Amino acid sequence: MGDHGPIASRIGDGMTQLELQRSPTVRQPKRSGRTRRLFAVDLALFVLFLLVMNVPLTGLAIHEWLGIVIAVGMTVHLVQHGDWIASMSQRLMAATAFQNRVNYLVMIGLFVGFSSITVSGLLISESALPWIGYAPGGGEFWLWLHLSSVGWVVALVAIHIAMNWRWTVNTAKRLVISPMRSRRAG
Repeated sequence: MGDHGPIASRIGDGMTQLELQRSPTVRQPKRSGRTRRLFAVDLALFVLFLLVMNVPLTGLAIHEWLGIVIAVGMTVHLVQHGDWIASMSQRLMAATAFQNRVNYLVMIGLFVGFSSITVSGLLISESALPWIGYAPGGGEFWLWLHLSSVGWVVALVAIHIAMNWRWTVNTAKRLVISPMRSRRAG
């Protein structure tokens, strides 16, 4: 066996670090699976959000259906972060970092904003709901609310991404970039 540097040094039960990483019998920590799910939902929501924001690209029908998918995705996102929401709700008035308080308030704003976009979007639907047999009356107020909510949700999404940028970059490196490099090297 030749010298393959520190990554190939023998560890524990005689496996190399590289063998340990590739072994299907070695389980990753449970947290890694949860992080993968969180990252996958976050990434999917971000891509869908970019698509739904471009109505000329998608057309109105796809815009509406993507909006419904995003509403479901946001529900999944909230459920996934339920422990954080409960913990922060309890600690909000106690001693906690300023950034946590701001992040919590941004999350509340996003919840209200996405709820507003979803409800108003459903009430002005010209394609998705009529397709299932319900034709909402809509109205100028609901259109105004839909478009106004979009404006401040875009700003809040930007703040949310900026506040969580380090986690996003580190998670992308660990879950996407590092595995791709390992596959190329192996």
